[in-house]
Amino acid sequence: MVKLLLLKDFHITKSSLFIKLRSAIPFFLVLWFVIILFIVVTSQLVKRQLKDDELKDVNKRLADYLLVNPVLPPTFDLTRQRGEGGGLKGLGFVRLVHNGEQILLAESSSEKVDFQRLAALDWNVSGVWVALTHPKKHGNWTIVSKALADGIHIQAGKESGRSVDLYNRIATLSRWAVGLGGVLALGLGFICIEFSASPIRKIHADISSILANGRVGALLPDNREPMLVDLYGLFNQLLEQNRQLVVEMQDSLDNVAHDLRTPMTRLRAVAEYGLQADTDLPRLKEALSDCLEESERVLAMLRIMMSVAEAESGTMPLQKESVDLSEALVDVVSLYEYVAEEKKVNITTELRDDLRIRVDRTRMAQVWANLLDNSIKYGKEGGKVVITSEIAGEDAVVVFADDGIGISKNEIHRIWDRLYRGDRSRSQPGLGLGLNYVKAVVEAHGGTVEVDSELQRGSKFTVRLLRDLPEGALNQ
Repeated sequence: MVKLLLLKDFHITKSSLFIKLRSAIPFFLVLWFVIILFIVVTSQLVKRQLKDDELKDVNKRLADYLLVNPVLPPTFDLTRQRGEGGGLKGLGFVRLVHNGEQILLAESSSEKVDFQRLAALDWNVSGVWVALTHPKKHGNWTIVSKALADGIHIQAGKESGRSVDLYNRIATLSRWAVGLGGVLALGLGFICIEFSASPIRKIHADISSILANGRVGALLPDNREPMLVDLYGLFNQLLEQNRQLVVEMQDSLDNVAHDLRTPMTRLRAVAEYGLQADTDLPRLKEALSDCLEESERVLAMLRIMMSVAEAESGTMPLQKESVDLSEALVDVVSLYEYVAEEKKVNITTELRDDLRIRVDRTRMAQVWANLLDNSIKYGKEGGKVVITSEIAGEDAVVVFADDGIGISKNEIHRIWDRLYRGDRSRSQPGLGLGLNYVKAVVEAHGGTVEVDSELQRGSKFTVRLLRDLPEGALNQ
């Protein structure tokens, strides 16, 4: 067992190392490229400076030589140019060419001078670090060629072995520096990964602590790391939303259990009652009828909950069409006339005839029906319900106002919750889904619904929906 655990830990460590290595590759490549670019640019600048110094040195020495040994026609005689005035001034050789004749002067200390190659060398050749055998290849000589008066050409050269050796050593060190720079870049890449991952590790540790201790609290960012403040704020917002969701789910489950308990208990009681009537056919029919009624109540609750879930998730299918708002509201009022008469509630309307909205006719009819049903149900006996419609910019505004029991300040923000029923509303029949459905459908249409209420003075529900304006019509 211990061996297996060790192998497992080794596998995890190896896997995490591979992940870190893969994550560090972009940092490594960028840093290594910068190091290589710096080394190459620096070495080229050094090389250029060394060549410029060599070229300046040879030009100066040649000028010093010509100052002491003038080469001027017509007295110019090749046989007299022997570098007698102070030698060749440190030059390795001096070559004079005139009318096909040439004279070659060389320092005796220059052991690498090959007179045959110098004699065959093109007198126009100039360059730094060239080879006498092949002037276009790299070598140890710096050569300067100049044209003087009366067709005289002078060519001078100097060995550049010291500068060439210096550059070769610099080039070797540069190659080593590239290799060491790669190792350094890889190390810096790992450091960058570790540094960038430190906020994630801290958040991971904080969340693990919350899960391990079973406590529910906000994550506290480190003040020394301001970059974490916004991230912690988002996590805390997410935790708060999850906490609120859990509370709402618990409340919803409690309400579902409470509201389903009654119909399910009644359904069972009716079924048992029917089973006791072996030969009483009317009794059996009555029991089946009651079972059907209770099952329909449960199915209606489930259908509404599913519709609300579709609307809230944005997946509710809407068959939108242009609807005359006044006509739709009048239809709903006529549907609830008998219910209002039973409770002696007077329904009055103040509707505009020129209002049209583009909505799902069936869904919106259910919205109006729910709002009117609420106004009648929670209105006082002998009271009134007033339905008005008006224009507000590009919106159509519909208001349902009653003079009923009203809603307390403690409950007004919860009336839109799924399956929520206030203490005063539990005496009335209902599922606690009407206003939740209203809000979901209205918002699915891009509208808003608000409530203004006061205890014992009634409630006013205001729905705003975008008007269906003819194309090119001006706002009223």
